[in-house]
Amino acid sequence: MLFRSIRTDADGRYCLNDLHRAAGGEKRHGPSYWLANAQTKELVAELGGAGIPVGPVATLNDGQNNGTYVAKELVYAYAMWISPTFHLKVIRAYDTLVTQPQPMNPAQLSRMQLIELAMEAERERLVLVEKVELMLPKAEGFDRIAGADGSLCLRDAAKELQIKPKTLNLWLQANKWIYKRAGCSNYIGYQDRIQAGLLEHKSHVVIDSAGNERLRDQVRLTGKGLARLATELSCEIKGAA
Repeated sequence: MLFRSIRTDADGRYCLNDLHRAAGGEKRHGPSYWLANAQTKELVAELGGAGIPVGPVATLNDGQNNGTYVAKELVYAYAMWISPTFHLKVIRAYDTLVTQPQPMNPAQLSRMQLIELAMEAERERLVLVEKVELMLPKAEGFDRIAGADGSLCLRDAAKELQIKPKTLNLWLQANKWIYKRAGCSNYIGYQDRIQAGLLEHKSHVVIDSAGNERLRDQVRLTGKGLARLATELSCEIKGAA
């Protein structure tokens, strides 16, 4: 089971380095990249001010348990940053750990577990490669609309790119296209992406549960942004292959 293979420190924090290996160990998913993310820093700050008895992040260099250890909430956030598939796996693994408690085994992953994880990572890679082959012809079409007027909401953009909306949103956040302020449910575009003409904000009227009209700001992908995104996604997936 996943959480049986993850080391913990004396305060119950989980080792990010072990999670990274369990997710496939790709360099682009390294803990240092995630911890440098602006949204991650905001989450760490929020947890640090929430009155928890120990800090949310700690680094050990004792020669035996070296690594970065984080609170459970950050484990979930890190897994979501890597992929929806790994995020769900972590949630289910932790749920099993809580509902069926057993003595923790601090031993490292067995050779068979490593082989199984490698095979699973390879299956996921092949699925991504197949998506690239379907996406490339469409990406050429996006070039033709790059200069067109109008824009698409994130859900419609995901449909055009033939990926799940949640997958697109996670990628955009991880690559600093969009973010959310604390306590805000709406996505906001990074200013440099807006200035480059890749994103724009538009206001629209929504009706709340009480029947009142409210003005809501929505981040949208321009034609130029959609073309750039199709190219970057294709190149990233091809590079991972």
